[in-house]
Amino acid sequence: MGLFSKKEDDEQKGLNRNLPTPVFENPTIRILEGFREDSQASEPIVRLARHLREQFGVHKGDYVTLRKGDRAVRARVGVSSQSDGTDRIARLGRTTRDLLNVHIGDEIEIIPAETLILLIDTSGSMMEYISGIEKMNAAKNAVREFIRSKFLMGQGDRIGIVSFGERAMLIERCSMNYEHLENRIDALMPNGATAMFEGITMAIDNLGTGGGAKRIVLLTDGMPTTTGKMAIINLARQAAGKRIVIDTVGVGTPFDFMSYDEMLLRRIASITGGTFRRVLDVGQLSEEFRNLALGKNYAHLLPFERHD
Repeated sequence: MGLFSKKEDDEQKGLNRNLPTPVFENPTIRILEGFREDSQASEPIVRLARHLREQFGVHKGDYVTLRKGDRAVRARVGVSSQSDGTDRIARLGRTTRDLLNVHIGDEIEIIPAETLILLIDTSGSMMEYISGIEKMNAAKNAVREFIRSKFLMGQGDRIGIVSFGERAMLIERCSMNYEHLENRIDALMPNGATAMFEGITMAIDNLGTGGGAKRIVLLTDGMPTTTGKMAIINLARQAAGKRIVIDTVGVGTPFDFMSYDEMLLRRIASITGGTFRRVLDVGQLSEEFRNLALGKNYAHLLPFERHD
């Protein structure tokens, strides 16, 4: 029995996985009483005023994860009272409060689903071996770990895969079909140059123009070969303007870690509010991607929380 089938069986048995999810720059929300009719609902409901729905990038009927300590609950978003104004308030009915073990006046985290692209370097140098491990195989394992971690989190995140080697290629559009996404990993094949500019462009285009948290996870072991670095920096600025966070990962050995442009990767991450990670041991790449899956960065989704 595979991982995906097993989780479906577990959910049918009512098992509850309260997996911890580090969330960066995600403000807490104070709880108020829900609407009277919420007690009759068949599922948890969280009611948010318009300004919070817009800042979280969600709409009425969408689902978010509510978290307090080690408890997490998936809840449907509903419309709140106009009297809430612009306060940071969530209205929860008694059933939802009981599931979270919280009370009126407590504060909780609201974790909206994110849409993201795994942007993977498939240039010819990814065929090279480090400590007996081919970089491309290590990257595939890392992508697999990322997808499985997102699946187990159960927060409704959508994932797509784009590669860039001789040219950029859309491997899979953003979806929640995690099993299909994992099956598509073998389409990542090393070839030719490092079309990073084209890859980032394709990733941005496939994230769309809608609201919500958006992120690109960029992995590379080389320098861009189709454009200069300023073109990519300007592309990062465009991504930031669309509230897209880009996390960057540079892969290389202790003797050759500058095979990629570390300053460029750091700049891309800095401009978009993302993180940079240097991976010298490709055996650790899966762990880094697991951490990237568990962490969500709302630097642009919630601009009122940022400090310039």
